[in-house]
Amino acid sequence: MERVAVQAVDTLLLRACEKYADATAITSSSESITYTELLERAREVAGDLEARGIGKGDVVAVLGRRSASVVVAVFGVWMAGSIVMLVDEALPDVRRETMLDSGPVRATISCADGRRIALRPDPDPAPAGEGSAPAVLDDADHAYVAFTSGSTGKPKAIIGSHTGLSLFLRWQSDEFSIGPDDRFAHLTNLSFDVWFRDALTPLISGAALCVPDELHLDADGVLDFLRSRRITALHLVPSLGKLWTAGAAETEPVPTVRHAFFAGEPLDGALVSRWRELFPSCQVVNLYGPTETTLAQHFYRVPQGVTSGIQQVGRNLPQSTSYVLDDDKRLCADDAVGQIFIAADHPSHGYLVDGRIVSPFVEIHVGGERIVAYPTGDLGRRTGQGGLEILGRADEQIKIAGVRIELQEVRSAIQSHPSVRDVFVCAQEDRFTKVIVAVLEGDATAEQDLRDYLNGRLMSVMLPSAFLFVPELLKLPNGKVDRKALAEVARAHVQDRARRAIGTGGPGRKTGPVPDRLERIWLAVTGNGAARLADRESTFFGVGGTSLTIAVLHAEIQAEFGVRFPLVRLFEHASFNAQRRFLEAMTKEPGGNAPSTAAAAPGAAGRRRVLSARRSRQL
Repeated sequence: MERVAVQAVDTLLLRACEKYADATAITSSSESITYTELLERAREVAGDLEARGIGKGDVVAVLGRRSASVVVAVFGVWMAGSIVMLVDEALPDVRRETMLDSGPVRATISCADGRRIALRPDPDPAPAGEGSAPAVLDDADHAYVAFTSGSTGKPKAIIGSHTGLSLFLRWQSDEFSIGPDDRFAHLTNLSFDVWFRDALTPLISGAALCVPDELHLDADGVLDFLRSRRITALHLVPSLGKLWTAGAAETEPVPTVRHAFFAGEPLDGALVSRWRELFPSCQVVNLYGPTETTLAQHFYRVPQGVTSGIQQVGRNLPQSTSYVLDDDKRLCADDAVGQIFIAADHPSHGYLVDGRIVSPFVEIHVGGERIVAYPTGDLGRRTGQGGLEILGRADEQIKIAGVRIELQEVRSAIQSHPSVRDVFVCAQEDRFTKVIVAVLEGDATAEQDLRDYLNGRLMSVMLPSAFLFVPELLKLPNGKVDRKALAEVARAHVQDRARRAIGTGGPGRKTGPVPDRLERIWLAVTGNGAARLADRESTFFGVGGTSLTIAVLHAEIQAEFGVRFPLVRLFEHASFNAQRRFLEAMTKEPGGNAPSTAAAAPGAAGRRRVLSARRSRQL
């Protein structure tokens, strides 16, 4: 794949720092730094790395949470000529070490408390006679190592392109007229390539990157942050937008937001309509593109007269072309369904496997022309106007909360537990989000040990919501697993538990002891079909909760008990008993009936009435 001269991202940042010197670059409630200070601190990082012998071709892992320190570290790594690997400090230890070992990482920069640089030991030499792994990470265009879920049971490392990333950042800045008057919300966690556009698009444009102090924000917290910091733009996945619009208490619209960039999941027209009720001046943009092709390669400005259903992803960005091909790799006619192939001028360099770069790209032939493209695995079709609609997957890859997940990776992790003989894994739609269900042959009495085992190896979004133990997996006559029948077992379970969970709540139930009321909420939000929690020392995540549904839990608890507290408190008090004690302390009635003032935090139905009334007043 022919490449032009490298366009380094740090060069774009350097120019921005020189041009917007005294303007605010990054701000939080505790700290603000100018573009000049950003450059000075990045130079310090680069100098410290170079003094330790770190330079061109070396991978440096930046560990932390979203913060000014992380941005400074990333800029400094690039200024030293090295390659960035972003690692979220909240990841399980096993997964974090797997990522660090895949680099290979020469040094780490910990941004949790100050800045600490540590060298990592050199990898073990290759066995005699096999030679040493070639030094493949010596291309000046190698910018970062990003990860996606892998079908082998381990996350796949992808080498990102400086030029591809630079072109995207400049395109987004120019296309949407982003400049010094903009204030971007920094809401994307580390470990995903989306972080780069979330943090760097505003910074190459002279805008301010606004970092919330809370790591976990509920709906009201997000809206308060957007309003108080006068945010004009943000990136998010539709799952979060859905939770924020459903979970926000009565609120006035936020007029400052003018751009919302959605990506990572299908965007529904109903969500767009609800979003615009809260952000009436906002242009909704739908982005699409896999990590392998360097961030997004499609965009669609959702019109004011939004249609119902899933929104298209529109047209290609400059310097990329997409093709919808049938099973014989022939171009599909408009409205015909096929697999989407993306040919980008500056995609990623490929997967890093055992010290070598492996290309994920394939040759296709269109109109007599040989083209190198990436097979996305997404099914889609062209609209008559040249847009592109996404219709699902052609394989076992799914997305939850914008995170790409290979179900085989989840299966491999479960299969490695000694209590499991065999397992089938699938995704199903639950009441609030898509969930993973595992049907398995194994020891049902070891379920809690299995959950604990997976908690240390998988991201929370990858953890199964339910484990269904069976004597033996259903088989076809040829001896293969009957995937269709097992998927139906999982679907029936999810639907049944949702019906039973809905029955645990309802009007007129805002009385009674704190433990009973809290238990009803837990069972309803997790979709747990049981009548009672089996173990009240269980954590919310241990009974099927996720990082998305904990925001629903937070909203329901506040509505039920008439209290207000930050979402992060539920992470700090993750077990049922810990939350019970926390609520009893807040309501000052240990073991008794907590006061119920539903008006303090209206439920979803009440919020819909508020928004409906607001629309009526506007007509």
